[in-house]
Amino acid sequence: MRVAIPVTTGNIPNHLGHCASFLFADVENGRILREELFPNPGHGPGGPPPAYLARRGVTHLLAWGCPPPAREMFDVVGIKVALGATGDAKAALRAWLDGTLKPVTEGLDAGGGCGPSSLDDGSARGGCAGGH
Repeated sequence: MRVAIPVTTGNIPNHLGHCASFLFADVENGRILREELFPNPGHGPGGPPPAYLARRGVTHLLAWGCPPPAREMFDVVGIKVALGATGDAKAALRAWLDGTLKPVTEGLDAGGGCGPSSLDDGSARGGCAGGH
């Protein structure tokens, strides 16, 4: 599988679309085989991030949050989205791979922050009430 993680100075930002770049990690049997850093094309010539990532073979996205319209676009291109990752991108990837990444348990959208909202089933959905 190929995992993409939005990064800005090595950390996962709150705003997926505003990241400086994406860390791509090729993973096999839970082991990271290769990592590459690619600039975020934004909504320019490379297309919006979901299309750009799909063209690069990404199968999974690990992020802090993902607004509903973007989440739908990732679904359309077949990229599975895992939310709730924070801090150092490489550490979050390792935690996700070994099953220790804990989903966010409190939604941030009520306070104007951007990020996931926890659902009763333990899954998370992105949300943003900040008007972005």
